Amino acid sequence: MARDYRRVGEDDRVVGHVQRHRVVTLDALRGVGALLVLVSHVGFWSGASRDGVLGALAARGDSGVAVFFAISAYLLGRPALARALADDPPPARVARYARHRAVRILPAYLLVLAAVVLAALVIGGRAADPVSVRTVLVHLVVGQGLVGPTFQSFTQTWSLTTEVCFYLLLPLAAGALGVLLRRLPGAARGRAVLCGVLVLALVGLAVQALAASAPGAGWSGPLATSVVGHAAWFAVGLVAAVVSLDGAALPARWGALRETVATSPGTLVLTAGLVLLVACTPLAGPRDLAAPSPAEAVVKELLYAVLAALLLAAALARGADERVQRSPAAGAARWAGDLSYGVFLWHVLVLQVLFATLSLPLFAVPAGWLLVAVLVISLGLAALTWVGVERPALRRLRQEPVGSPAGAAAPR
Repeated sequence: MARDYRRVGEDDRVVGHVQRHRVVTLDALRGVGALLVLVSHVGFWSGASRDGVLGALAARGDSGVAVFFAISAYLLGRPALARALADDPPPARVARYARHRAVRILPAYLLVLAAVVLAALVIGGRAADPVSVRTVLVHLVVGQGLVGPTFQSFTQTWSLTTEVCFYLLLPLAAGALGVLLRRLPGAARGRAVLCGVLVLALVGLAVQALAASAPGAGWSGPLATSVVGHAAWFAVGLVAAVVSLDGAALPARWGALRETVATSPGTLVLTAGLVLLVACTPLAGPRDLAAPSPAEAVVKELLYAVLAALLLAAALARGADERVQRSPAAGAARWAGDLSYGVFLWHVLVLQVLFATLSLPLFAVPAGWLLVAVLVISLGLAALTWVGVERPALRRLRQEPVGSPAGAAAPR
């Protein structure tokens, strides 16, 4: 084979979230994803997302979820696919993998969940309606994306349910894939995986159309937000992983295009901006919670996938990480990556508390000052959570011997 995939899998080993070579550009991209999600919720709660170009941009901030899913699929998929592509793969350490995933997401999540429940009880009214033993238990197992209701200040965590499902499916899928691939000659394996991933993306688009065709059905929402429904977003990261492992997976005639992509991060970012502007048009459906048509749902899903692909490609472009590592922006990029998960978890609760304590009218608040307030408070809470909860938990993982790719860097 052209690559020693077993060695690749071993070289990708990570303890906690700390890689042998931390990709600072991916840290920055995590920060971008968290900021997009925060802006989308500020736009919704303030009412700003209903009008104008800036409102449309705020409404499409939910594209940050696609960015998170793409990063997750790349970082976790690369070692898993390397093992599947290998002639003599190292044994999968499922227990270690599960422990790393749990430690990465649960400590901060459980802390914020406790704050969410407490805030709901203190605020009362509609905020307290979901509070029940059943709802809390569902949230403790991160099942709210499949089974409602959820807390008003934790609605964004449907995506964590989707992430957890991806975590569960990945080792199973990689194991089955490895068995199937060993029937193929080495040179054909990467291309076979790439074709399979693209088929999964098409299935995801079809599922979005199906879910949008029955907006009133109880199953349509959970299906649309499931791993299958967002397969196109995960496929972005998996395609990047396959290409990074086996350049021959792409047709030879695409060599010039791949070289251009690998050396043009600025162009990729500008193109991503244009894609976001297209997503702001009615082609991608309504800005609010109104149900899209099947065509609009597919267009939005596809545009967000393209946006995530362009930003991920820019972060992984040749030399991009090295340039950022040497620049004064390196510290800020690492900081953005460290705090991104905390910002994601805290910001909707911050919105709820601000609206409740200041008696702000829903959908009728100036977005500018609200954005600044939510961002500053969320960053402060995220910093405290990182220092007091996340980093200590990850440091304990570092004490384990590095022996498998199970601890691949977590999505933020």
